[in-house]
Amino acid sequence: MREILLIFVTSMMAFAASAQTTAEWWIEALNRSLGDRYGMNISVAMAESESLNGYFMVDGDSYYITLGVMEVYSDGKLRHEINNERKEVTIDNVDLSSVDLLTNPTHAFDFVGEEFAISVVESSAEGCVLSLVPRDDAMGVTKIRLALRCDASRVLPVSISYDYDGEIVDMELCIVDVSDANLPRWSKDGYRAYDIVSFI
Repeated sequence: MREILLIFVTSMMAFAASAQTTAEWWIEALNRSLGDRYGMNISVAMAESESLNGYFMVDGDSYYITLGVMEVYSDGKLRHEINNERKEVTIDNVDLSSVDLLTNPTHAFDFVGEEFAISVVESSAEGCVLSLVPRDDAMGVTKIRLALRCDASRVLPVSISYDYDGEIVDMELCIVDVSDANLPRWSKDGYRAYDIVSFI
């Protein structure tokens, strides 16, 4: 009986280790596929709110986001957030600790095992769904659900969902070709008529 129990426990430990390795493999494959320069169309939905459609592009530590009436430019240090409806520009430092795509897309897929408990919820030849639970409650988000798909030799994101203690933000993602695109850069010339609010 003891031998049977030992075999069972050993098998379960091996299975758990294999599942964890698989989850980490998906994350590593995603980041290899994306590289340091990529762009995506995005649709963001929250409870009882209209979906907002937009686009973001990442180039190294810099990025640009447009979503509804909002635009964001960042050089990796400063973030210029523009509300085109209110004609207002807010300047702040980049939150390097954030893994929220709309707050810091350069680190939106940098999930590591030391920071998250990562597990595979669903898996097939076409892709997978991952569950990511932060190990630190101070991160703000309580759970992330990431859907990935296989595209030839690449692994690409399909959607990402953030659970902020019951408040869910769903984002649908579609990769776009930015090989010939220039990353939009912040220039005050285009926003001279806007009010400036600075937190730096």
